[in-house]
Amino acid sequence: MKKLGRFAGRLGKPVVRQLYVLYYLWESEHTPKRAKMIIVGALVYFLSPIDSIPDLLIPFGFSDDIAVIALVYSQMKNYLTEDIQEKARQAADKLFGS
Repeated sequence: MKKLGRFAGRLGKPVVRQLYVLYYLWESEHTPKRAKMIIVGALVYFLSPIDSIPDLLIPFGFSDDIAVIALVYSQMKNYLTEDIQEKARQAADKLFGS
């Protein structure tokens, strides 16, 4: 997830944490397949160099990515566990040096 590391500062820690939550939900054997497919779609959209709003258009470049991540994150809250939340928090803290 090189893109995440390069642009973490612009995205902000809450969005980065949500990305990690989605990643760990995707990894979890307890997440239903349908939910995993939705997560994959969001992560592929985030990682894709093709965007509806190019990422280099500061400050608007990530607005579409953030909207997709926030929407999918809100839909996946039912599958969140304390373990996944903690792993995502630790990963975001590590990336931001906190």
